[in-house]
Amino acid sequence: MKKSILCCLSFLFFSSINAVNINESNFLEFLSNKNYFSAEFVQTTFKDGQERKIKGEIIANRRGMFKVIYLRPLNEIISSNGYQLYRLDKEIQQLDISAIDATFSESPIGIFSSNKEELENLFTVQGCLIDADIVTCVLEPKSDESFLKLASIKLIKEDLNSLTYIDSFEQKVVLDFSFVSWDRISDNAFMLEIPEGIDVVNH
Repeated sequence: MKKSILCCLSFLFFSSINAVNINESNFLEFLSNKNYFSAEFVQTTFKDGQERKIKGEIIANRRGMFKVIYLRPLNEIISSNGYQLYRLDKEIQQLDISAIDATFSESPIGIFSSNKEELENLFTVQGCLIDADIVTCVLEPKSDESFLKLASIKLIKEDLNSLTYIDSFEQKVVLDFSFVSWDRISDNAFMLEIPEGIDVVNH
């Protein structure tokens, strides 16, 4: 299930680290010090000379909670309370509920929902390229079994601009973010409203 998930996708409190002095030694600390993240996104997947675009929204916190809403062309919501994974497909009117896989944090969403210790256990920062206000850092998973093969995070000043990654299917995926916010997000925002008539399937 995790391999079909956006993969997408940190954050309130600012530390003394900012975009000016980010480097490979403190980049994970910079990320983990941002407790909340919300944004709209366009996800573009490149495979065999073709591309597919999906629009959506994401919210996440460093306690493992997230919600990803796919708007077009899908009509799907994927969320977690940190313990269980919920996948609501309105097209087929079905909600799948399962325990969240420990390896799920190795997917792109783990970049936004894992704490500092988890991030350091999961990723190595290969390096950071700094060009004026633009910082691009490359993450490499420590596990050979990770869904991610490589991920590149681009910041403009201190705003997350994009996440680009190569997955285990050799697909290149680019997430371009807009309306980015690090402001606090209420736990209620992560709750999933289940429409009437939805079939619930527990795994």
